[in-house]
Amino acid sequence: MDNKYKLVITIAYFVLAVVAVIVVALIAIFRPDATATMIQFIGTVLGIASTGAVTFYMLGKQNEKIEQVKVQTNGANSELREENARLTAQILAIVGNSPKANQ
Repeated sequence: MDNKYKLVITIAYFVLAVVAVIVVALIAIFRPDATATMIQFIGTVLGIASTGAVTFYMLGKQNEKIEQVKVQTNGANSELREENARLTAQILAIVGNSPKANQ
């Protein structure tokens, strides 16, 4: 994940937190009996948002690792396939000349 996306996620999270503080302040002024419920709700929303951000970040890191492994093993895999095909052809040539089991 680019630093640009990290910055966007961080800014969005802080904007969400600032809006949450403003909402709690307004609820505390106009409806003090609902403040505890609103604080709990906002805590849950912020927790879900941070969990989602971390999850998406780690998925991006995992995709980078997978791409790196694909790039590093591309040549080795093709060499292994060629060697496998060569050995399979040798085995088939030898088995093709051998007598059948029921003879």
